[in-house]
Amino acid sequence: MSPTQQLLNCQREVDENQRKVRAMVLESYRDIAAGKGRDCNEFFEELEKKYSDFNV
Repeated sequence: MSPTQQLLNCQREVDENQRKVRAMVLESYRDIAAGKGRDCNEFFEELEKKYSDFNV
């Protein structure tokens, strides 16, 4: 495979990943507008519990 073809393949993959991320962000916005989702404080408390005993 030529370097040009590799570059084109990488660019297609990046473009596809960006499209997927944008779709997920828009879906999240729709969920927020609809009142779905969880409380951010609840989420971070759960993370704190999960990693509070983790030693770096």
